Amino acid sequence: MKTIDGMIEESCRKFADKTAVRYKVGGQWRNTSYRQLWLTASQVAAGLQTWGMHCGDRIALLGGNSPRWIGSYLGILHGGGVVVPVDKELKGAEMRHVLADCQARLLLCEPPFLDLVAEIACDLPDLKMVVLLDEPATPFLQKPLQEKMLALTREWRRLANRFAIPATEMQPLETIGRELEQLLHTAPSAESGRRQKLKAVASESLPQGCELRWFADFLVAQPPQPALRQPGDTAVLLYTSGTTGRSKGAMLSHRNIVSNIQNAIPQMGADHTMHTLSFLPINHVFEQVAGTLAPLSLGGTVSIAESLKKIGQNLVEEQPTYFMGVPALYRLLLGRIMKNVNEKRLARTLFALPLTRPLITAKVRKSLGGNITFISGGAALDPEIARGMEKLGFTIFQGYGITETSPIISVECPGCKKPGSVGLAIPGVEVRIDHPNDEGVGEILVRGENVMQGYFRRPEATAEVIKDGWYHTGDLGRLDEDGLLYICGRLKNLIVTPNGKNVYPEEVENELLKSPLIAEVMVYGHRIDATSEEVHAQIYPDQEALDAHAAAEGIAPLDQPEVEALLRQEVLRAGQGLADYKRVKRFTLRDDEFPKTTTRKIKRFVVEADINTAP
Repeated sequence: MKTIDGMIEESCRKFADKTAVRYKVGGQWRNTSYRQLWLTASQVAAGLQTWGMHCGDRIALLGGNSPRWIGSYLGILHGGGVVVPVDKELKGAEMRHVLADCQARLLLCEPPFLDLVAEIACDLPDLKMVVLLDEPATPFLQKPLQEKMLALTREWRRLANRFAIPATEMQPLETIGRELEQLLHTAPSAESGRRQKLKAVASESLPQGCELRWFADFLVAQPPQPALRQPGDTAVLLYTSGTTGRSKGAMLSHRNIVSNIQNAIPQMGADHTMHTLSFLPINHVFEQVAGTLAPLSLGGTVSIAESLKKIGQNLVEEQPTYFMGVPALYRLLLGRIMKNVNEKRLARTLFALPLTRPLITAKVRKSLGGNITFISGGAALDPEIARGMEKLGFTIFQGYGITETSPIISVECPGCKKPGSVGLAIPGVEVRIDHPNDEGVGEILVRGENVMQGYFRRPEATAEVIKDGWYHTGDLGRLDEDGLLYICGRLKNLIVTPNGKNVYPEEVENELLKSPLIAEVMVYGHRIDATSEEVHAQIYPDQEALDAHAAAEGIAPLDQPEVEALLRQEVLRAGQGLADYKRVKRFTLRDDEFPKTTTRKIKRFVVEADINTAP
C-alpha cells in the first residue's frame, strides 16, 4: 500500500497535463495541472527539509480551500511531516490549544490569520516559523503583461497607420495605454510596501525565535530528499472536540486514509472522470478525503466553489459529477428550488402533475449543471429532504463517517438505498451493533484499516474508545436484514448543528462559567427538526454576585427581566470565545441548583428528563 503522497504522485505522473484543480481569480476560472500541483508539493517538501523539518514533525496548515492549501498538504507529507489541518473558524483560545497540543514547529497560514496567530504565538514555544500562504501574482504576471502591452501597442499603431486614423481619435486609446503601463510599473512597489507592512507586524508581534517568511520565498526548487515514511506512519492529526471541553487530535495514518479511499471508490462508482465541487472547509475530514484526495487519486478534477451564494452558479459553470455537502446545505438548496417553482403558477401546476413534472425537473437539473450525484455527510439527512431532492430528479446518497474512521464507514449506492439508511459498510470495514435492545438498536462499533491509531498524547482517551480493535463510535444505530445501517441517535452528549458541526456541551459550559454571574450551567441540544439541534443552556445564576453587581451599579433590587438581560450579555460575551456554531442560541434560568453526583457532576439525565427538547 502507498502513502497518501505516493498515491497522488502516481496520479500526477500519469495525468501530468490534465487539470487537477480549478479555482476562480478575478471572476475567471484558472487551472492547476497535475504537473503544477506536484511541483508545488515537491517545492514545499524541499523547503521544509531545507528549513530543518524532521520526519514526524507536526506542521500546521491554516487557510481556506485553494490549490496552494492542497499543494502544501501534499508537500508536508512528501517531506516526511505530519499535517495538522486547522479550522479557520476557531477563536484564539481554541486555536492556541490545537497548536500547542500538537507541538507544531511550523505553521503555513493565509495573511488574514496572521494577527490572530501573533496574539497567541507567545504561548506556543514549539512554533519557530510562520509561512504566509500568499504568493503575490504581480512578480509572475509582470513580464507577460508588459510583453502583451507592447504587442498590443504595436498592433494598434499598425492598424492606425493602415487606416489613416487621425491623431485626435488615437489620443484616448494612447492615454489609456500609458495609464496601464504606469500601473504595471507601480504595482511591484505597492506589493513591496504591503510585504514590508506585514513584516513589521510580525516583527512587533511574533516572539523572538519565531520567523516569518513568504510562501514564494520558502519554496526550494531542488528535489526533496526521499522521506522514509511507511503506510503505518501517522500522516494527519485532525482535532475533534472532546467530552472534557478540550479537543483531541485523532492520529490518522497513511494506511487509514489510503485504504478508506480505495475501499470507498468502488461503492461510489467513481473513476477518472470524477469531478467534485469543493465547498465544505477542506480541514474537515469529509471534504479532505472524499471531496479532494479521492478525485485526485483517480486523475479527476477538483473545482473550488467561490461561496455559498455562488454554489448554483458554480455548479452550472463547472458541471461536476459529485458534490459533497451537509444536510443544512441540501435543506437550503431544496427550499430555494421549491420556492422558485411555487412562485410561478404554471411551473407549480406542471410540477404537481406526475405526467408533466419532468418538464420542470429537467429545467431544474439543467440549472444546476445536469448529471450530478449529491453526497450527504457530517450529520443525519432528513428523509424528507432526500425525497424532495429525488422528486426533482437528483441522485442523492447519504454516507456515515467519523473523523476517527478516516472518515467513511458506510455509504448508499445504486441498489443499496432505503429511506433513512446510510447504506452498506464499505469493503474492508466491519460494523457491529453492541448490546442491541429489542429493536436492534445499540452502540455502533467499527473495525478496519480505517480506524485511527489513537488520540495524540491521550492514551487513556484512546483506550476508552478502541477496545479489542473495535472503535466505539458513541452513536446508536441498527442494521436491517440487508445489512444497511441506520443511525438512531447519540450515546453521549454530542450536539450536531444544522450545518453538521459537532458541539460538545462541556466546552461551551467552560466558557460560560468564566462569568462571575453564573454559578452553574448545563448545555444541551434542543432539537429543531428530525435530524438537527440548537445549542441551548440552563443557567443557575450566582445570586451573591448578582446582588453585588446591582449594588455597585445602583440598580438594586433586580427584577427577573433585568436578571435575564444581564445573563444574556454574559452569554453573548462567552460566545465571543467560541466558534459561531458553538454559541448558545437560547437559555433559561433555574431557581435552584442542579442535582449532582457525589463528585459534584450534574446529573444530566435527571435534568434532561424535565426539559422539553422536542421541536
